[in-house]
Amino acid sequence: MIATLGLNTGAPYHLFLYSIALGGSVFHSFVVSPLAFKHLPRQEFGNLQNKVFPTYFIGQAVVPLVLGLTSPFRLCPFSTGVLAVSGIAGALNYLVLLPICRNIKEQRDKLVANKLHETIEGGEVKPSDKYTELNKTFGMYHGISSLLNILSIASLAIYGTVMSKRLVR
Repeated sequence: MIATLGLNTGAPYHLFLYSIALGGSVFHSFVVSPLAFKHLPRQEFGNLQNKVFPTYFIGQAVVPLVLGLTSPFRLCPFSTGVLAVSGIAGALNYLVLLPICRNIKEQRDKLVANKLHETIEGGEVKPSDKYTELNKTFGMYHGISSLLNILSIASLAIYGTVMSKRLVR
């Protein structure tokens, strides 16, 4: 169906938006973030991600909705579902997990600023119990966020597979 549609339809724009959403998500998650983590000091990496994540997660939440509303073909319940999963995953990351992770990082930063992040036990410097607890909690929420990110990307990829089957009809 889409193959026979001309440029005066929304099909090219729909495909372009889809390509940006999936490509951008994959590139950020699997290329940019690992490279930045490897090459930037922890504080700078955290600052970079704090600036990028709000926009990234808003995009993950909104773009699937826009794709669903602008689809040049009739969406089946499965396509609607995978777009909903992608958007909900992005919304959860933005509305729930991003604020939780920011709060934990702020608590860790306060411990460091007040020099309460380390203790000396037997002449050895070790992370304080509170700092260790915050790191563990952050790791748990970051892991959930990462799983939601992968779920959002996988859902978009599944949508693309369904959409591509419609292209060749």
